[in-house]
Amino acid sequence: MKRILPIALLCLLPLAAAAQQVQLKGLFGQSAMLQVDGHQRLLKSGQKSPEGVVLLEVTTEYARVRVDGREQKLTLDAPVATNYQRSQRAEVRLMPDNLGHYSTSAWVNGRRVSMMVDTGATAIAFNYPTARRLGLNLDRAQRIRVSTANGVTSAYQLTLGSVTIGGIKLHNVVATVHANDFPQITLLGNSFLSRVDMEKQRGVLILRARN
Repeated sequence: MKRILPIALLCLLPLAAAAQQVQLKGLFGQSAMLQVDGHQRLLKSGQKSPEGVVLLEVTTEYARVRVDGREQKLTLDAPVATNYQRSQRAEVRLMPDNLGHYSTSAWVNGRRVSMMVDTGATAIAFNYPTARRLGLNLDRAQRIRVSTANGVTSAYQLTLGSVTIGGIKLHNVVATVHANDFPQITLLGNSFLSRVDMEKQRGVLILRARN
């Protein structure tokens, strides 16, 4: 079933110079929903929020904003924090949802999939339909037994060629594919998380690539 606009996004832009946080929440034709320092602002192209954020341009794929004289394009394919000040290491900032979960878009072997951070998961975990959609080859995968909240079940274990989240790209990441519809959303487990640095700042989860 195709999703119709508005498109929900998780695209956080920390602005160090202005000490502001700007989050793109959705696209509505020629308007965009922004969250600026916790305040919801629905702006049309050319309008400025009370906090000084200017919406310069809106398309079906991105919103371009200006804050404190600097411009930033927030795209659908990069729902990841971007710093105006260049960081020495790639960094991703994730905002929690209403339940306190952290979700993001990832690229697995070049294909996009939504993932939810789960520090209790040993590896990245897919359900079988998602694995098929991503074109994962299970012919040579190892059959294993895994324990879940629903009990012990069978799964496949394999190694992903690459997993990319924002500017962080890891190769040869272990993953499991469950032989059913569990989990409903792909879990970003410790086979990825243990290879990056993590910290929380005021509720924001920060992932940083290691040198």
